[in-house]
Amino acid sequence: SIISKNTAYIDVISLELGQETNSNERILKTLQYYSKNFPNTLGFFMGFENGEYLDGTDWVPDTSFNHKTREWYKNAIAKDISVISKPYLNAIDNSLIVSISKQVKSSDGKIKGVVGTDISTKEIIEEVSSIKVGKTGAAFLIDGDGNFISHQKYTFNDNLSTVENGALQPFMDKFLDTESDFFQAKVGGAQRFYFTYPIKNTNWVLALSVPKAEVLEGSSTLGKFMIILSIISLIIVIAVIYLVANSITIPIIKLSQCVQGMAPVSYTHLRAHETPEHLV
Repeated sequence: SIISKNTAYIDVISLELGQETNSNERILKTLQYYSKNFPNTLGFFMGFENGEYLDGTDWVPDTSFNHKTREWYKNAIAKDISVISKPYLNAIDNSLIVSISKQVKSSDGKIKGVVGTDISTKEIIEEVSSIKVGKTGAAFLIDGDGNFISHQKYTFNDNLSTVENGALQPFMDKFLDTESDFFQAKVGGAQRFYFTYPIKNTNWVLALSVPKAEVLEGSSTLGKFMIILSIISLIIVIAVIYLVANSITIPIIKLSQCVQGMAPVSYTHLRAHETPEHLV
């Protein structure tokens, strides 16, 4: 998925930066190179344990900025794996983004800092919004806290447990289960069928919703419908994951090519007038 792809970027770049000397100039050039050559990200950045900060988009923070207080830094320092932040709104265009970050360790195992990148969820949101089930059924995407990432009616400021006068609150465990589930719930005075599918490498869940009356109107038995819905759901999930990103192997190959070609590269400065989204 798009998350797996960008996690692969961070994993490889973390290893490369760990092998760099303590030359901030070389580290900055590395961040600039990847920020320029991987346009699907919103740039790469690194915060150091000593308080220094470098940004591949050439953005320079003011003196009040402290990256050590940011979620992307604290979460990565606490875990020796790539971590994904909770989705949050970009103050520039109000789009939903997430940060992916990981520790950078020197050859002796000492933590030098954290490297990270921001990614937009725009492609995922558009793809989920385009999914239709039957006449009025639709798909939506939620995060591990029940916040809506993509929905025809609700925004990220809405939560599954409070919408529809709390009608879905009793089903939170089913919606957020790590396994696929199928169940029905009464919403707005009408029964609805729900099919949930957890998205790999995230705590997000793709859910399909369709009115029960609409389903039974065209199906002779519930069992028949469940089979049909399951097949449709699997096809949709595969299509969503495939369309929003290439497989994890492609970015790794591209990264290897970039690493091999870094020596002769002439680095150029990127635009510096835009504030990085992970800082807002």
